[in-house]
Amino acid sequence: MPDLDGKIAFVTGAGSGLGREIALTFARAGARVAVNDLRAAAAAAVQEELAVLGAAISCGPLVGDVSDSARVRAWFETLGQTTGGRLDVLVNNAGYADVDPETHARMGRQIEELAAGGPVVTALDATRRMTDERWTRMLAVHLNGTFFCTREALGLMVPARSGRIINMASIAGMTGIAGVTHYSAAKGAIIAFTKALAREVGPQGILVNAIAPGYIDTPLLDIMGDQREMQTAMIALQTAVGRLGEAREIAATALFLAGPGASYFTGQVLSPNGGLVI
Repeated sequence: MPDLDGKIAFVTGAGSGLGREIALTFARAGARVAVNDLRAAAAAAVQEELAVLGAAISCGPLVGDVSDSARVRAWFETLGQTTGGRLDVLVNNAGYADVDPETHARMGRQIEELAAGGPVVTALDATRRMTDERWTRMLAVHLNGTFFCTREALGLMVPARSGRIINMASIAGMTGIAGVTHYSAAKGAIIAFTKALAREVGPQGILVNAIAPGYIDTPLLDIMGDQREMQTAMIALQTAVGRLGEAREIAATALFLAGPGASYFTGQVLSPNGGLVI
């Protein structure tokens, strides 16, 4: 029997990258899957892929911004009406990466300085130049979005005294990454939220864990622009297994946390990062 046979899952940010791979992996494991994305066309395309697998939930893709609490509440009302009030697995995956052009340019100069044998003399100075808007938007999508979706999911899971919540963190939340303090702060807060919530809802049969990926070869890395090849090569050199990760490897971690083998895991952070962080 597939690991998620008959389960109902909801994956946010499922239009591409990790979210899409997680949604399809869950479907192949027997789950019925609802998906969300900010981009209507991307969400519809994944919905069609799920339909081919016989795993699409008839509410259709739930399109919009996870940082909009009213919109999130409406999604879960629709989902609950469609599934008879059931939700077995929530994956809070929606998110984005952001580097401003000046920081991007300075990162490039630092790479050039390293390649020349150092020293690195260029200062990133990213946090001093960060705007209120960039800071608040990052936390709104990652942290508020995770909270809003979790709050509504608990409305379906608590009465059933069962459920799995999987939050997408990052190694940025474990170690910090220079130049993206807003992203690192958001992911670190998600880790703390995961641990606190696991303590709170564990007695009600709900397990809450986080995944903190390293550098994964997805469109999220497109923010590196024309430096992507050089930057990812340097990251691979620092990674024990000598390469970036693949979306399927993160999806496999999510499948484990959603499945029967993870019944004694809660409040944990699993970090598939190839040995970049040990």
